Amino acid sequence: MTLDGSSYHHGGLRAALLSEAAAMIDEGGTSIVTMRALGRRLGVSRSAAYRHFADKSALLVAVATAGFDHLRDRLDAVGADAPGAGIDRLRQFGEVYVRFALENPGHYRLMYGKEAISREDLPELRQVANGLFDELVNVFQSYQRSGAIERQDPQLQAYVAWGAVHGLASLLIEGQILTDVDVDGLIRRTTSTLLDGMRAGR
Repeated sequence: MTLDGSSYHHGGLRAALLSEAAAMIDEGGTSIVTMRALGRRLGVSRSAAYRHFADKSALLVAVATAGFDHLRDRLDAVGADAPGAGIDRLRQFGEVYVRFALENPGHYRLMYGKEAISREDLPELRQVANGLFDELVNVFQSYQRSGAIERQDPQLQAYVAWGAVHGLASLLIEGQILTDVDVDGLIRRTTSTLLDGMRAGR
């Protein structure tokens, strides 16, 4: 039996739809995500799902946006104790990024991976994605001013750092690193090697 969604508390069904859609993407990609299938998995009617999202595209955009919001929250938590943290904060940013991808592969695939949604015609998604990158650029600028890292184009440095952690995250969640490897150690080695190349006076 399916319900009209009233059994969920206010806002609860929307959150459940986003979470379940991300799980489905992880299982089989966006092609298996339908409003009917979502409703069936959650035990609610398809019409209940449509009350929160106009169509599948709107749902997927919301899943991707939620992913960016979750990642921002995780990175902000790293910055909460920034005073005195030194360049180690940059290493933590990288490690948090990769672990977020591993813990939330469905969201990550929509944000950056093989299922990623084109942001060209989606201002709301483009804004949240660009805002997150701009914050990373600001972090690099602050470490340049402090003398912790070399003074170079901070945007280029941010792209280099992002490329390194994104590459590792993608290889891991897509199962491309097949050998028996210490994942935590690999994450730490990647971020440490990256920072070693950026330190001032090396």
